[in-house]
Amino acid sequence: MSDNEDPNVISEEALYERLDHYLSTLGTDRSILCVSELDGFLTAIGCSEQELAPDFWLSAIWGADEDQPAWASSEEEDEFLSLVLIMYMETMNTIVHGDLYPVYLEQEVDGGESQIVVEEWCVGFMRGSRLIGLGLDETNRDFYDDVLASVRLFGTEAGWVKLEGMVDEEIQFWQDNIEPSILRLARFNHPEIQTISTEDEKSHTLH
Repeated sequence: MSDNEDPNVISEEALYERLDHYLSTLGTDRSILCVSELDGFLTAIGCSEQELAPDFWLSAIWGADEDQPAWASSEEEDEFLSLVLIMYMETMNTIVHGDLYPVYLEQEVDGGESQIVVEEWCVGFMRGSRLIGLGLDETNRDFYDDVLASVRLFGTEAGWVKLEGMVDEEIQFWQDNIEPSILRLARFNHPEIQTISTEDEKSHTLH
């Protein structure tokens, strides 16, 4: 550790590893089970028109009342809460500054190459959307249908059926449309959000 490194600041890699550990070992079939899904969920929360307190959405990470974890100790519960809030604040910070860095999964395919997997992130986003009622505003239904089209394709069973009938170019088009669409949604609900220059390069995080 260098002299300038703060021992109290957790690295991105360590943050994701600890969260993945808790989610995968304590979650049920109805829980969020990985960091990518959690990031999508938190992004949806951040796109809400109203600011939502953690008490409103924290338990939804696990599911219903019977899905809430039995913590081995209060220290573990406190650590998980701290890690989630760190990730939430980082997600909110990027949204407020008019940018988006989704945490997508990466998987190896034939030939040793890797490909980006967006489904988990989109499933998490749709989970958050349902929790806060995102897109149910009848007066803006066309807008919401437009900006949510990509995440609905990759984040719902109905969307997966549609993807099966698409060629690779179509799938890539909709995948590339995820981030700009969600930024449009965030700015729609929060006009005060700063707009990043189109010349700035946007990216995502691979996990």
